[in-house]
Amino acid sequence: MDWTIKPFAEANHNPVVVVNGESGTSPIFVEIVVGQPVVLDASQSHDPDGQALRYSWFHYGEAGAGDGRGYAAVNIRDTESPKVTITANATCRPMWIQTATAQCPARGVAHIILSVTDNGSPSLTSYRRIVLEVRAAR
Repeated sequence: MDWTIKPFAEANHNPVVVVNGESGTSPIFVEIVVGQPVVLDASQSHDPDGQALRYSWFHYGEAGAGDGRGYAAVNIRDTESPKVTITANATCRPMWIQTATAQCPARGVAHIILSVTDNGSPSLTSYRRIVLEVRAAR
């Protein structure tokens, strides 16, 4: 909390996360189709203090679906870089299906979390949620 008692230039500040050109803290909603890769790009993210940034993307599998949607199955490539490629494999995951005869719904959802950490002292992290709205290929 140095920024509360020190001048701006002497304190460390959280990174500013920008994904696909969108800054802010609200979740970003992206529509994707099963089997069609999509790129999420956080390379415009920056640190107000000019420090180096470290990226970490992960699928937050426990996040809810609701509205008849499944918990989509996704694959993320290059999880430690500013840009990732995500491919939805299905609109639901096997653990979501309750019976052997159940079908995946036509729509699914997957929550992706990006953490961006600076190398300041102390290092600070900012987060951004990307909600993938997955639909079956036609």
